[in-house]
Amino acid sequence: MKLLPFAFLAIVTSLANAQQPESPYGHWSGQTQYQAMIGTASDPSAHVVVDLDLNIDHRGKVTGASPENGCRLLGVAAPGLATHIVTLDVTLTGCIYARFNRVYKGQLSVLGKDGHGSLGLTAIDITPPRSATFTLSATLQR
Repeated sequence: MKLLPFAFLAIVTSLANAQQPESPYGHWSGQTQYQAMIGTASDPSAHVVVDLDLNIDHRGKVTGASPENGCRLLGVAAPGLATHIVTLDVTLTGCIYARFNRVYKGQLSVLGKDGHGSLGLTAIDITPPRSATFTLSATLQR
């Protein structure tokens, strides 16, 4: 059987689209873990798991909030190394645990076509006398 060029192209395009991960842009939500390591010890007063609503605009604006702990996110997203990844540069404000209020870097990666994404954000404070690392991690859904 001989395929016509346009029929072959349609099949190849269809297969390529079927294997491409979903876009990381748009609305995401889910349980998010907030943690702080002060020096080498975890700070139990910082550790919470709360809902996060996150929106990544196609033009790059990032907004979000976790009302339970007061945290609001605002920043920018840039395309990552692959089409299913965006790199994030966001600032948290309004957090009840005040040391979370700072600039974070990280990424959101789409985990396939089922509407799940993996979020990881980190901030490091090297100010003496005690260094600290702050993290947010989540598996979010559309």
